[in-house]
Amino acid sequence: MNLVSEEPDDMILPGQSPLPELYKACEIIYGQYVNDKGEVNYSLLRRKRSDLNNILSYLKSIHPAQIMAMNDAEKQVFWINTYNLCTLKLIIDNYPIQPKWYMILYPNNSIMQISDPWTKNYFEIQGLQYNLQEIEQELLLQRFKDPRICFALSNATRGGAALRKEPYRAETLSDQLDDQVKKYLASPHGMTIDTDTKTVYISNLFNIHRELFLNSKYAEIKKFRQRKPDEKAWLNFLLFFVSDTDKSYLENNDVILKFKKFEWDLNEFTASQ
Repeated sequence: MNLVSEEPDDMILPGQSPLPELYKACEIIYGQYVNDKGEVNYSLLRRKRSDLNNILSYLKSIHPAQIMAMNDAEKQVFWINTYNLCTLKLIIDNYPIQPKWYMILYPNNSIMQISDPWTKNYFEIQGLQYNLQEIEQELLLQRFKDPRICFALSNATRGGAALRKEPYRAETLSDQLDDQVKKYLASPHGMTIDTDTKTVYISNLFNIHRELFLNSKYAEIKKFRQRKPDEKAWLNFLLFFVSDTDKSYLENNDVILKFKKFEWDLNEFTASQ
């Protein structure tokens, strides 16, 4: 995080919460450019980027005291929504994505074709510069230690969290996060069970965020105590969000856990689709 200035001349001083403006912008952007599958029409968004640019300009000008005055739920929705908007900005600023010869392991349209997408691209929020990794780790995951947040942050891939057609709101945040996790785990990207081999395939997001799960409340639940600490945390987490049938299977079988191959393709749709 880099200091831009102590207090920019155009900074909005403390007062009304910035959340209503953020909610309004998300409703417009997600309503127009995100489909029911959580995919994005980046081509159209790139051509009509004024709404996105306007809300990011607004977030740049708010005063840090406005965020400090928020409660925990408000801070979470502020940074989750902001993260997802910044990810959209990162993609359209590099759209159409140009493949690099040395990134042949990733699809040609992947966010991974953008140079250091999570660390070397900065977004000005409350007069400061943040990259996506700082927002995700320092302001959300490390602070709130809630693994559900991982399934709300879009990394612009088909294998990651799907965008909602609505903003995350403080008053409904917990229900929205539960819904995100349930839908993700029920999708081919989240979890599948091979009963023949008693193998449970889970998203590589669980592996990426291993430390988060180990430091979460799910690691403290007194179930699956014969398993390794990370597997114990993952399995306890799954029990909260999978179907009753899958929950019973996980509880009554000594399953093998394996990670799915992550799908790095851009989460894109076009008007013709």
